[in-house]
Amino acid sequence: MTAVESELRSIGELARASGLTVSALRFYDRSGVLAPARVDPVTGYRWYTEEQVDPARLVAGLRRVGMPLAGIAEALRNRHRPAEVHRLLDAHLRRLEDGLADARRELSRIRSLIDPEEIIVTTRLVLSRTDLAAAVDAVRFAVGADPGLPVLSGVLVEVEPDGVRLVATDRHRLAVARVGGTVDGPPVSALLPVAAVDELRALLDLDGADTAEVVVATDRVTVTVAGRPLTAVPLPYDFPDYRRLLRAQLGDVPTYRIPFDGAALRAALTADGVPVCHRAHEGVEHEVVALGLDGRGELRLVDPNGVVAAGGVE
Repeated sequence: MTAVESELRSIGELARASGLTVSALRFYDRSGVLAPARVDPVTGYRWYTEEQVDPARLVAGLRRVGMPLAGIAEALRNRHRPAEVHRLLDAHLRRLEDGLADARRELSRIRSLIDPEEIIVTTRLVLSRTDLAAAVDAVRFAVGADPGLPVLSGVLVEVEPDGVRLVATDRHRLAVARVGGTVDGPPVSALLPVAAVDELRALLDLDGADTAEVVVATDRVTVTVAGRPLTAVPLPYDFPDYRRLLRAQLGDVPTYRIPFDGAALRAALTADGVPVCHRAHEGVEHEVVALGLDGRGELRLVDPNGVVAAGGVE
């Protein structure tokens, strides 16, 4: 052993100190994530510095929680920038939570296939009537109308631990809205036919109650407002995995939630003098309106040059 090598850790020593296996360290070297400080030109043996122990431990921890290779590499590059690493960890945690929720829903569906006579578990929610109405308005436009794609002819009602998510898509547009509320029961989802969604929207216009009670089961959804119930039978289709679509489109790109008033947005879009842009798509020119954020981070209509227009959305 040379004098230089005596000051370095062998690959076996780093493996013991970090919790990574020797084969994992070789893999991360080949991947360019954690290269050794020195490689013996004759034997190919890898040597590491003492300063590489903590990065190796970071890699081991991220590996244990299933962080993708690209995420591990980015975390290692930014390990001296805690805010960036925390952002990566938060994004990965959201993926894990989404995956767990997906698995629970799929296992529930599988159980019903194995034992159709199994007792149906229901989940009860108490939601703001006006918030639920706004969520329906936010997704209704994206419901598909192609008779060849009946799976898209409804709105997905997806119960979460602290509320419900509504999702609709016609393949070209995807709309997602969320309503927080009180939830009693396990996660469950149902695909409401568009006719039932429209009846629900009319029901939510009833005065006399601030809340809507929703009971979601695999075979029915019942919404009660001001003592008047509406029961709908879900469509017998598996809705597309919209989360996977969003992840494929966004990857690890940071995303931001921008709350806004749906009624104000509709009023602004239908008012006289709405600024119109012209954009070409696949050789066809379309008239479109543009939305943007003002200096306070609030959603506004903008003109074709990106200047905030009057009649914005509060």
